[in-house]
Amino acid sequence: MASRVPPLQWRTLQDIVNHMIATTVMSDGRTMAEVLEHWQNSRDKETALYHRNANNTAEDHELYQTVMEGHDQLLSTAMNKLHRAMIKDAEAGLWFAFGLRHPDTPQEVIPPRYWPFLTLDIEGEIVTGEGMTFRAIRCLRAEDIPLDHPIMEQIRAARHPKAAPCPAAPEVANDAQPVEGESIPQPPVVLYSGTQGRPSSVETLIMPELRRRAGAGCMEPSLARECRYLSEWLRSNHPTAHQIKPVSLENSLRQLHRELKSTPTKH
Repeated sequence: MASRVPPLQWRTLQDIVNHMIATTVMSDGRTMAEVLEHWQNSRDKETALYHRNANNTAEDHELYQTVMEGHDQLLSTAMNKLHRAMIKDAEAGLWFAFGLRHPDTPQEVIPPRYWPFLTLDIEGEIVTGEGMTFRAIRCLRAEDIPLDHPIMEQIRAARHPKAAPCPAAPEVANDAQPVEGESIPQPPVVLYSGTQGRPSSVETLIMPELRRRAGAGCMEPSLARECRYLSEWLRSNHPTAHQIKPVSLENSLRQLHRELKSTPTKH
């Protein structure tokens, strides 16, 4: 009997927005949801005070309009920053969007490398940019996707387009070489959690990737955001390796991240 494919938790763009509002922590320790609620309450109070007074003058009305514009500007700025953070998270592979380029084409995943060039239309469920339009957007958060789900193959293909084959190594006369037609089986990558005498995913996979990203100038200045990316990178590219949560990665990478951040990138 074929194994049952686990269901996926599809979300809308607005769902992703709501999740970020609920989980984003501001500099004062409050969540973005709490800050937005405070702003909305202040706006509602100003509106109630204005309409409670039946003798408002033209100056009162002008002041009220100025206050309302200030509240609206605060909200607009906050949401623009949130949308930029959403795009950064999509670029880092923390969530994935799927859309249609044409009514008769299949749904496809938007490659993370596209996101710096794209714009979100939350209400319309549309993503556009650089002559591309993806409609009927559906989203998946990376942490919600089972590793063994078939859709992971589509996601991996979008994240890492097939590269040109490497040139063959020069032939060397060697009696120990396998004869034509033989193949040497390659063991799967299975790294461990760092127990004594065994390699760890951090040392063998994640630290080299962090150094590569720093050298390429794409390392996140925020340690927390970089660790979120690296945790998902490990999950997507090395599913058989020992998986590490972002919070645990922060402790292991703090010193290296600080050193790499202080080292000028070579161009």
